[in-house]
Amino acid sequence: MHVLGSKGRNGFTLVELIVTVTVLAIIVAIATPSILTQLTRMEAKRVKTQLQNTLALAKAESYITRQDVLVCLSNNGRRCNRNADETLLAFVDTNDNKRFDARVDTLLIQEQLNLKYSTLKLRVGSRRHYTKFWGDSGKPRGHFGHIKYCPTSSYNESMYQISFNQAGIVKYKLNSDHPTDC
Repeated sequence: MHVLGSKGRNGFTLVELIVTVTVLAIIVAIATPSILTQLTRMEAKRVKTQLQNTLALAKAESYITRQDVLVCLSNNGRRCNRNADETLLAFVDTNDNKRFDARVDTLLIQEQLNLKYSTLKLRVGSRRHYTKFWGDSGKPRGHFGHIKYCPTSSYNESMYQISFNQAGIVKYKLNSDHPTDC
């Protein structure tokens, strides 16, 4: 008894394989822009939440502990830089040198931003590289401004600003209402 006759096969023909690969390539080509657009939107929302939560924490912590709390962007986890976009820091600047010193200052939060589709830019008065929430009021008087979320990918259209005013109120502002000039 022959299970497979002389015409039986054990695999795909070259034509079947080429057709299958071609169909998969077309599906991937159609789906890729949608997937990338969704990934960039998810990143924009995640970063927005990180920024808002960190600013709210800094405001509350400065008011509760009656100490000045700095919030800044950093690339190395210590030195604040207004154009950095790797790490978000919030810390009590005990020695008042405007940068995080692990042996002296109290670190409240250090979050890796893991940006793939954008950059961040901190814009605070007097070209500062940080914002300070004052311990006597919990407000960033003289240190108000915004953090811009600027896309680097053609799939990312999510431009916005996270603003903080002199009263310490944190607001999310869409690019359509408040152009980011990214």
